[in-house]
Amino acid sequence: MKTGLTMLALACSTIDSFAADFGKDDFLREGSMVYEKSFSQAESDRFKPLVVAAFDKVAAFFGDRKGVTPDIYFCKSAACARFLLGPEFRSYSHTQGGGRYLSGSHVFENPSIVVTTLVSNPSANDERLLAVLSHELSHLELYARAGGQRVPAWFNEGLASMVGGRACAPGAQGIDDLSRLSAMRDWLDYTRSRDTRSNSTYCQAKAEVEAWAVRHGGPKGVVELLATLKERDFASQYGPFLTRPLPTINPKGVKQDDR
Repeated sequence: MKTGLTMLALACSTIDSFAADFGKDDFLREGSMVYEKSFSQAESDRFKPLVVAAFDKVAAFFGDRKGVTPDIYFCKSAACARFLLGPEFRSYSHTQGGGRYLSGSHVFENPSIVVTTLVSNPSANDERLLAVLSHELSHLELYARAGGQRVPAWFNEGLASMVGGRACAPGAQGIDDLSRLSAMRDWLDYTRSRDTRSNSTYCQAKAEVEAWAVRHGGPKGVVELLATLKERDFASQYGPFLTRPLPTINPKGVKQDDR
């Protein structure tokens, strides 16, 4: 046992060392696209049409694009993702320049998105990468259209999941009441595990926003809601949730009302 623990400690130390050695010089920039240098030319070329398709997908939903064209970072190693975003990395959108993401080391000079999909899933197909790119770009579009006004995290993530086309099982449930995840910090903490609960929470938010959009004219209703946030607060425009609060789930996944 002691030998096993020693080997594990050495492995973790090696990973941390690689992460610490990663820096700005390990990226290659081509216009607004920034690649980890370990990507081959063929690998980086793969992303270019996907980025164009993602911009088109966002424009098709919103009618046009008002958001900025961000720097788009692509990682394939955990060291790259940790440098940009810290140990709790996930694909991410940074709406303004001049800041870091949580415990990440990198200061984003411009609005940016980071795609870490290939770190956890090296064989991710184009459809998955397009969904992630569209999801993150929609966050920037929402920010631009809302004029920087805050919206609940569940709405922000639900809308991005809808625009991105996240694949979801019908009736997915990750939390008993989505309103508990209105603050982005609460959303990030709750969905940090990247397990089935995390995906179900994104899908639950997507279903709620989709239900609202269906009743309010589709994408046009979403665009109108965002456009009037400076004059009217979000809650008064959105109204009550359309997917009812569900039975509370305990940590073991058993519904409390089923006991």
